[in-house]
Amino acid sequence: MDSERKYVLALLGTVVVWAASFIFVKISLGEIGPFNLALYRFLMAAPVLYIIMKLSGKIVPVSKRDLPGLVFLALTGVTLLYAVQFLALVYTTATNSSILINTSAIFVSVLSFTVGERLTGRKFLALILAFSGVVLTASKGNLDFIHAETLKGDLLMIFDGFLWALYTLAGKRLLEKYNPETLTVYAFAIGAVLLLPFAYVEGMANPVAFSTMTWVSITFLALFCSVFGYVVWYSALSAMEATKVAVFVYLIPLFTAVMAYFTIGEDIGLFTVLGGIHIVLGVYLVERS
Repeated sequence: MDSERKYVLALLGTVVVWAASFIFVKISLGEIGPFNLALYRFLMAAPVLYIIMKLSGKIVPVSKRDLPGLVFLALTGVTLLYAVQFLALVYTTATNSSILINTSAIFVSVLSFTVGERLTGRKFLALILAFSGVVLTASKGNLDFIHAETLKGDLLMIFDGFLWALYTLAGKRLLEKYNPETLTVYAFAIGAVLLLPFAYVEGMANPVAFSTMTWVSITFLALFCSVFGYVVWYSALSAMEATKVAVFVYLIPLFTAVMAYFTIGEDIGLFTVLGGIHIVLGVYLVERS
C-alpha cells in the first residue's frame, strides 16, 4: 500500500469520527453551554496529546518568531472554530451543521494560491460536483432547506468553514518547519487557554455535576475527534495537497445520514443516495487530479 493511500484510509476514519461528533455535541448542549463544552474538550485533549507525543519524542522546540503563527493556528483551529461551531449548533440542526462545514473546502480551494497550489479546471469541477452532492444530501430535493429558524446557526457554520480553511492553509505553511504533532499540541494548549474568557463570560460550569452521557461526549470529542482526528489531518497535509485533504470533509454529511438512519431511524431517500454518489465521485476525481 503506497503512502498516500494510507493517508486516504486514515482520513476516511477521521471523517467518520467527525460525523458522529455532531450527534454528541447536540446531546451535550442540553446540559452544558457551547463555550464550556469547547473548553472542557480541549482541557482534556491538550494534556493527553502532549503526554503521547512527549513519550514518542515527536515534539520539537519552536522558534519565538513562530509564536504569532501558532497563536493564529490556535485561534482559527481551536478557539474560534469550536466556539462558533458549538454556538451554531444551539441554533441549527446537526444535519445542517455537518453539511455547511463543507464550505471549508470551497474556501481552501479559493485561497490555495497562498500556499502555491493551483486550482485546475478539473479540480474545480470535481469540487462543484461534490458540493452538489452535499446540497442534495441536505435538501432531500428541496432547495429551500435553509429555513429562517436555523438561519443564524447556518450562517455561523459557513463562517466556521472559513475558519477551518484559514487553519488548514496556515498549518500548511508551518508544516514546512515543524511536524504535525508539534503544531497540534501547541494549537490545543494555546486554544484551550484562549477559550477560558469565552467560558467565563458564559458562566463556568461545574464538571462534577456533569451527567455520564456528557462526560462520554466530552471524552469522545477530546480523544477521538481531537487527538486522533487532528494528528491524521496534519499528517495528511504534510504529504498531500491542501485541497485534496480538505475535500474529505464532504464525506461527513454522508456518514452522518447513515448514522442517523441506524441510531434515530431517519430515512435515507433517493436524494440522499444521489447526493452520496456525487460526493464520493467528487472526492475520487479530486484525488485523481
